Parts: sequence; C-alpha cells; structure tokens
Amino acid sequence: MAKKTTPAPKNQAAAEARARAQAQMRAQERKTTVMIWLGVAVAVVLFATLVAFIINQSQAPELGDADGAVPAGSTESGGLPVGTSGVVGVDVPEDALEVSIYADYLCPACAQFEMVVADDLDELREAGTIQLSYHPVSILDRASPTQYSTRSANAAATVADGSPEHFVEYSNLLFANQPAEQGDHWSDAELAQFAIEVGVPADVADAIEDGLFRRWVVGATEQASVDGLQGTPSVMVDGEMLNPDQVPYFQAGALKAYLEERAATQ
Repeated sequence: MAKKTTPAPKNQAAAEARARAQAQMRAQERKTTVMIWLGVAVAVVLFATLVAFIINQSQAPELGDADGAVPAGSTESGGLPVGTSGVVGVDVPEDALEVSIYADYLCPACAQFEMVVADDLDELREAGTIQLSYHPVSILDRASPTQYSTRSANAAATVADGSPEHFVEYSNLLFANQPAEQGDHWSDAELAQFAIEVGVPADVADAIEDGLFRRWVVGATEQASVDGLQGTPSVMVDGEMLNPDQVPYFQAGALKAYLEERAATQ
C-alpha cells in the first residue's frame, strides 16, 4: 500500500513564500544600486568632459587675437581661401558657392581624401564655380609626441602667409609625404625642406621653425569644433557640414558632381 505524503503545514508554505519574496527584493535592491552607481559614473564622466571643454575654450586663443600672429589672407573662421589663380587670399570669387575643407596633416583618411578630390577641387576653384577655403586643424596631436598635427598646420600657415602662391602645392606635398600616425614624424627643419622643394623662399621656409602660427592653429581648431567639426576630413558647403552618407565624397567624382549641382541652382 502506497504511503501517503503529508502536506506541508500552512506556516511552512508561508515561510517559503516570504523567503522567495525577500530574495527577489534583495536582487532588485542590488540591481537598483548598480544602476545608481552607473548613473553617478556617467554623470562624473559627463561633468569631467564639460569641465575639460570649458577649460580648453578658456585656453584657446581668439583667432583675431593670437598675439597678432594671423596668416595673411586667412578668414575669421580659421580658413585659408584660395582664389582662381591658386594664391591664398587673391582672386577669391565673392558670390560663388562657399566650400571649406577641414583636414589634419596626420590624418590618413585626409590624405586619401585629397588624392580623390584635389584635382576636382582645383578645377572648380579655377573656374570660379566655388569659393574654396582650406582649414588646417590639429586634432591628432595625441598620436604624436612632437605635436606633429599642430606643427605641420603651422608650417602650412607659414607658407600661406609668406609665400601664398605655394600653399596648395605645399599642402599637397605634406599629404603625399604623410608620416605614419604612430611612427616617427617630420621635424620642423624637414617641414621647412619640403617648403624649399616646392619653391618657397628660404627665409619663409626657415620661419617654420619659429612656430609663429601655432597659437592660431589651436584657435582655428577650436573654432572648427564650434562650427560643427566632429572629425577629419570634413566638407562644409555654405555653412553646412556634409554628411558622407548622403554625399559620398570619398568616391571619385561624387563631390564634384554634388558641388556642380549646388552651384547651378544657387
């Protein structure tokens, strides 16, 4: 004959239910505590980021007040406008479509971008279809123990100031001879030698080592961030940053076609 199982007393069942409820409560409390600490951690990071941004803004020089060291022909937004004749600040069409190119001379993607679009931009600029400005920025100094991004941008600004007819060729040469992002980087003396190679007078090339426009580069980079720069290379058209997903400017001919269409409807 099978033995009957005696049912658990009601007080035992209640105790088990309370235990399960308490276990669930403790688990929920642990989860809530973790979420609170995560929230605090995120808040601390955001606060630190905000503080760093404010400090950087306070330390960055005003573009028009960088100890008077501002490249001749540069714009208030930190651009170097190149006119139809290929000279910075000369023969710049006033009513043409405004195109600004933001690039860091240590940025590999920027060098690739220049290879794709340089000839197209020159053609549109020479025809007066666009008003073209170059914005050398320094966002990759963290990858260089010698602050190559700032130094190379200073070199480009020095050439633009003292030998503006050689700026475009010099800028192209810097990208063509771009050092590895995590490798050895050109010295100021070597940057000066590159300038000599494209025809820059020796006194202008020698001035690269003085670093006269390094503070201007810092201010121009900060201004680019204020204007919406989030990475390099970037293209701004009439004050609006292009979305590379909508305008695939790394594809040959894509940027030219887009700019021609915009210019035709302007």
